[in-house]
Amino acid sequence: MITEMLGDDAIISSDFGGNPPYEKMKEVARICFKHWLNQTNVLFIIGGKSNNTDIFETFRAMADALREQFSLRGPTPLYVVIGRGGPNLVRGMGAMRDTMDALGLPYRIFGFDSDMSEVVGYAQRIDAWMKAGGRQRVAARLGIAAARDA
Repeated sequence: MITEMLGDDAIISSDFGGNPPYEKMKEVARICFKHWLNQTNVLFIIGGKSNNTDIFETFRAMADALREQFSLRGPTPLYVVIGRGGPNLVRGMGAMRDTMDALGLPYRIFGFDSDMSEVVGYAQRIDAWMKAGGRQRVAARLGIAAARDA
C-alpha cells in the first residue's frame, strides 16, 4: 500500500523488521543515509503496529546513524515523519524526538493508533510542502543552503 501511494516519490522502501540487533540496524541506516539522505525531502519511517521488533533499539540505532551522518557530512534539510507501533514504542519515540530536537529537524511522530494511510498522506503533504519552498525554509533554520531544488 505504501509503495503504491508514494509511487515515484519513494526512494527507499525497505524492511528493517525481524527485531534486528542495534549494530545491524545502525549499519543498515548508515548505508541508507549515506547514499540517499541528501536527495530526499522526507525521512519517512513507517512500520508495523504490533510485532516483535524492539522499537527503542531500532529507533536508537537509526537516530545514532542520523547524528553521525550529520556530523560527517553536515546537516541536510529534511522533515522526519514516523509511524510505528511495537514493544518499547514510547522509549523509541523519545529517542527519535531527542535526536530531531538536537539536530534542529522538523518532525511528526504517529503512534500505534494512527491509520497508516493517513500517515502516508501526511508524508505526501509534507513532501509537497518541501518541494514548494519548505526545503529552503528548513535549510535556513539549519543555517545552510538547500543542497538542491526539490
